Amino acid sequence: MTMTELLRVSELSKDYLHKGRWWTPKRIRALKQVSFSLKSGETLAIIGETGSGKSSLARLIAGAESPTSGQIFLRDTELKPRDYSYRCRHIRMVFQDSEASLNPHLTIGRQLEEPLLFNTSLNASQRREAVAEALKKVGLLPEHAVFHCHMMSMGQKQRACIARAIMLNPDIIVADEALAALDSSIRAQIINLLLDLQRDMNMSYIFVSHSPEIIRHMADRILVLRDGEVIANAPTEEIFENNPDSYIQSLLQQTYTLG
Repeated sequence: MTMTELLRVSELSKDYLHKGRWWTPKRIRALKQVSFSLKSGETLAIIGETGSGKSSLARLIAGAESPTSGQIFLRDTELKPRDYSYRCRHIRMVFQDSEASLNPHLTIGRQLEEPLLFNTSLNASQRREAVAEALKKVGLLPEHAVFHCHMMSMGQKQRACIARAIMLNPDIIVADEALAALDSSIRAQIINLLLDLQRDMNMSYIFVSHSPEIIRHMADRILVLRDGEVIANAPTEEIFENNPDSYIQSLLQQTYTLG
C-alpha cells in the first residue's frame, strides 16, 4: 500500500517567556525551526533527553499551544493555531496521566460523547451507539459508559482515553508518554491495542517516548531532538543499527522496557 504525505511541519519554532532576574522576562527557545513530514498509516517516534522539546512539539501539533513561527499542514491545508474545530476532528492527543485527563465528575460515556456533541450532527441515540462501539474497540464493555474514572483500573482509564481520542475517526493520534505510567503487563496490552487500531482505522501516530524497546516495536521512523533542534530523522532500523552519534546511542540504551 502506497503511503501518501499526511502531515507536514515546516520550520516550527516555539519560544517561552520566563521571568528572569528582577522580573525581567527572559525568552527561552524550546524548538528551533523543526521540519518533518508524516505519511498516512505511519508511526513517527520523537525521542530526546528531558528538555529537548519533545512535549512542546507534541502540543503544537495537537493544537494545545501556538507556535512562535512556522507552519503545520494537514493534507496541504494549513492548520491555524486557534482553529480548534477543524484540528480536533483530525488530530487527537493521548496524555501520560490518564487520571488527570479524565473528568472525575462526568461518566466515561459523557466524556466520550462530548466530541460528538460539538463536532457532529448525530442524535442522542446515535451518539450512545457510537460511544458503545468505541468502548468495544478499545477492549472495554458498553457498560463502562456509566462508570466514573475512580471506578476503573489504570489500564481501563488509559483505554477510555484512547476511546475518547478515536471518537471522531481522526487521521493522527499524538501520544505523549502515553504508556509511561502503566505497569509492564498493561503496557504490552495497550501497545497491541494501539497497533490493532492503527491497522483497522488507518491512523498515523506521533509517539513521544523514552523507551527504546517500545519505539523499535512501534515506530516506522524516528525523529531525534536535542536542545530543540532535529539532529536525525530516519527509518527506525537505520537509527538503531547504524548511528555513531553518542547522544543518540545514550538515548537508545535506556532500560525502560516493554515488559
